[in-house]
Amino acid sequence: MAVRVAVAADIPRIFDLACGLRDAFGSPIEPDRKTVSENLLILMASPTGIVLVSDGGFIAGSIAPTILSKERLAFEAGWYATDGNGLRLLRSFERWADSHSARVKLCTASWEDTPPALRKGLLRRGYTPFETAWIL
Repeated sequence: MAVRVAVAADIPRIFDLACGLRDAFGSPIEPDRKTVSENLLILMASPTGIVLVSDGGFIAGSIAPTILSKERLAFEAGWYATDGNGLRLLRSFERWADSHSARVKLCTASWEDTPPALRKGLLRRGYTPFETAWIL
């Protein structure tokens, strides 16, 4: 399957993928089915949100301003693929962000925990490591 915009019927599969993402990277955040569903529906309905899917992957995010500049960022809220479509999902997200005059901000595991192939691919695409996220 090619990458496409998600619909409500995709939510159960996206939830399963979100659980796979948590398991793959040892996230301290436990996905809650109701919350994930509600948040995905909000993104799907928002003119500044998007959820894209493939057979075994998803990427979701929204556009928001920063407090530092007039620049808008497309904040990735979740991205995971088990079907080899991770880069296709990212490219589609990048095109969507570009169509909204926004730069992409991705969240990944720590530098050390991000798979080397992913680090290399992101650097090759022009991404720069920027922040470290902390969870309490």
